[in-house]
Amino acid sequence: MMASNLLAWSLQIGVLVLVAALASSVLQLRIPRARLFHWQMVLTASLALPLLRPWKQEVLSDTVSVTTVAVARAAGSRVHSGMPPDQAALWLILAGIVGRAAWLAAGFWRLRQYRRRSRLLDRREGAALLLSSEVASPVTFGALQPVVLLPAGFLDLDARVREAILCHELLHVRRRDWVFTVAEELVRALWWFHPAIWWLLGQIHLAREQSVDREVISRTEAREEYVDALLAMARAWPHLDLAPAPRFLRQRHLKQRVVLILKEVRMTKTRLVSALLAALGVLAAACWVVTATFPLAAAQAAVADSPGVSVELNGATLLHRTAVLYPEAMRQQGVEGTVALQVKIDGAGNVADAAVLSGPDELRKAALQSVLNWHFTGNLAGSTELVTIGFHLQAPDTPAVGGARRPAPSSAPAASRTIKSLNLVGLTEESRTDLLSRLAVHEGETLTAESLRQLVETVRSFDQHLVVTTRPAEGEGVAVYIILSRPLGTPAPPPVEPVASPATPVRIRVGGNTAATHLVFQPRPVYPPEAKQAHIQGVVSLHAIIAKDGTVENLSVISGDPLLAASALEAVDRWVYRPTLLNGEPVEVETEIDVNYTLAQ
Repeated sequence: MMASNLLAWSLQIGVLVLVAALASSVLQLRIPRARLFHWQMVLTASLALPLLRPWKQEVLSDTVSVTTVAVARAAGSRVHSGMPPDQAALWLILAGIVGRAAWLAAGFWRLRQYRRRSRLLDRREGAALLLSSEVASPVTFGALQPVVLLPAGFLDLDARVREAILCHELLHVRRRDWVFTVAEELVRALWWFHPAIWWLLGQIHLAREQSVDREVISRTEAREEYVDALLAMARAWPHLDLAPAPRFLRQRHLKQRVVLILKEVRMTKTRLVSALLAALGVLAAACWVVTATFPLAAAQAAVADSPGVSVELNGATLLHRTAVLYPEAMRQQGVEGTVALQVKIDGAGNVADAAVLSGPDELRKAALQSVLNWHFTGNLAGSTELVTIGFHLQAPDTPAVGGARRPAPSSAPAASRTIKSLNLVGLTEESRTDLLSRLAVHEGETLTAESLRQLVETVRSFDQHLVVTTRPAEGEGVAVYIILSRPLGTPAPPPVEPVASPATPVRIRVGGNTAATHLVFQPRPVYPPEAKQAHIQGVVSLHAIIAKDGTVENLSVISGDPLLAASALEAVDRWVYRPTLLNGEPVEVETEIDVNYTLAQ
């Protein structure tokens, strides 16, 4: 999100600077002081853009899809993952900021060295005039104790030229221009990658120097001598600009400064004020447009719907919404289903009206009460959208073949997260003892999101092939499982040897399409709230053995985030298939199941 917001802000600045440049040209802001004010306002507005409009905040919704596949992986294959491009870009920008900061620090150090190795010529208006053989052009710096560094050849210039140069530098001292220059260089360091910022700072510097030029000529009435001073400094030997201080002359600005001095540009006060007001109006309008066109995104808001509730917006986008509550009475009675609603959105994005199109009567009121408080994005103003809200029992009894029912594991109440059991599967006794001694959580303690995160980190540091999952325990609380999963790239466990007739194996491996068509009961996984709030998404791959009666006999995690794996295990464990027959006899089936958790914006 940080990378996308930085990109949006950069686009805002680029468009804003372009519009401001066009406005300056059309309005013919020719007076340097007016142009300096204009460009400083543009820079201020560019930096303040994130504060001008509320950031776009979308509701964090989720999608969980399931595919059953038989996957063949090459032995020893590895999954290569590099740094995401947006993260790499942020690190590159940070490295550039550090580099520019180092450049500035070197400039300050160099100014200090210049000052120490120079000799005092005079003092005027609280500023020390120093002669230095290390500078080719006059440089002014310092806020509390200002210094004007003059080149060694300064004394060889004509007296009127010297006075013009000193008048220019002392005006910089009076205006406190060094403070503004340092602030601008800090902005340049932060936005070193943005060409519009470099161009804008160049325009500010040029307008500042032209403004001082104009005032010097007004005071000294020595136009020709002042132009001679500029040309004399231009003929000096080239110099690497490390110093964060306003120099008397930058080579790239020479022509523009001389042309403006010779033109004697004038504007009436009325025209000047009207042009500035028009420029500020254009700037304000441009700020409003660019912040709407390239909005910044706030952290997504996770909505705590009741367990078993799923919301499908069918392509619409929300700014925020209230949670959908599953009526407890309906849950107890086993009422479930999907409520489809037609939602009318007003000009502000709020829901003006909603009508139920279909769904269980007992669940319609709960869906309507929530939807009427939703707020959609502005681009949907005046439209009519379709919203579907699913109410699904999280832990229904699972029907099995032949009319028998296999009880599903009971769900622990949301308020009870006590660890009832700590189970280590697939480890040797020595490894179990070693790992248990390192764990910071124990049976009987409360399992929080933070303690679960610490548990995962400890287990992963012990063995990267271990997976942490939680399951509802009998009664209240949770059971924590630490499972040795099959690493990616290793073959699946071999099927057990047949014990029936030699012609009929007890287990076969089938393709995904075949297994999926045999499903008769498939409760969907619920997106874990902890994973949703942490913006965790991805695929959980499970290795499953389906028993002869169609129930899931054994599950193990191949790969996937631990916070997601628990949800996938809990849902898939309750699936029921039609028995798979081979030669007229039911057999076990081995397959792989992928559960895809996606956060939709």
